[in-house]
Amino acid sequence: MNIYSVTKYHPETRGEIDEWTEISDINRTFDGVVFTLEEYLRVESNYVKAIEQIMFYLGVKTLTVSYLERRDYDYRPSSKHAFNELYPIRMRELRKKVKPGKVLSRDQVPNMLRLMFRNTLYAELEYKENESDKQYTFKVFFGYDYMMGVHSVKDLLPLRDELLHLDMYLEH
Repeated sequence: MNIYSVTKYHPETRGEIDEWTEISDINRTFDGVVFTLEEYLRVESNYVKAIEQIMFYLGVKTLTVSYLERRDYDYRPSSKHAFNELYPIRMRELRKKVKPGKVLSRDQVPNMLRLMFRNTLYAELEYKENESDKQYTFKVFFGYDYMMGVHSVKDLLPLRDELLHLDMYLEH
């Protein structure tokens, strides 16, 4: 099994500069710059695109929720309209109904990932070649400080340059 981290942090400067680590950091100042919702959404989108690229590379069409914890909304915009924009109805419905064992289609995966990034869910998502398999062939989850863990039986290093175009770093 190949074990990777996929992260927004540049390996040469990680830990040396003050950087945001979660959605609740919006409107705080890091290295003299106010962290905005727009910047958060840009980076979050890059993480989602990275997983979509990895899934495409591996030929993975679905992911199964193998572990799940529900959490409160870590970041709530001040207006109901802004909340509904950040958490559209399809995303809120998925959050409410998702359970361990739920098979997520490729269309549901981005919303699930966003819920995980936004700390409203902690989940581990897996893919098995066959349901009867005991071991997964692909797994994604999030650790502390916006670090994404990716396990794959197939080497993902050929994707390193593609992920760099998204400002994402693949570390083995």
